[in-house]
Amino acid sequence: MAVSKDEVIKELKGAARQGRISCALALSTAFRCGVTPGEAGTCLDEQGIRIESCQLGLFGYGPGKQKRIQMPETISGEVADWMADRAEAQGHITCLEIFAKAKEDGLSRALLAGACEKTGVKIRACQLGAFF
Repeated sequence: MAVSKDEVIKELKGAARQGRISCALALSTAFRCGVTPGEAGTCLDEQGIRIESCQLGLFGYGPGKQKRIQMPETISGEVADWMADRAEAQGHITCLEIFAKAKEDGLSRALLAGACEKTGVKIRACQLGAFF
């Protein structure tokens, strides 16, 4: 059962440090509170809390908050086919799709994101709303 918006905000603010919260902590807080990642992201925006340490490595690392992409040496045929199918169908792959594929196949989210980066496939629609 979802908690009230005020309780979600309280939990997110409690988890944040110096006005920032990691992607992983924001997502786990959302799930614990019974709200969607998007709802949690809206609360973060309203409170001016910034998301850092993207689990895909796309943003929020280091002093310049740059990327930390993990480039795979090789990309399996299955992953390449999956990326091509997704990119052809909608022109990009979503953050949620990468999370699901990683879980389904026991793969690293960051390496899947790196495979996208390496092949030029765009990642869109952060679950928390950090990018679209």
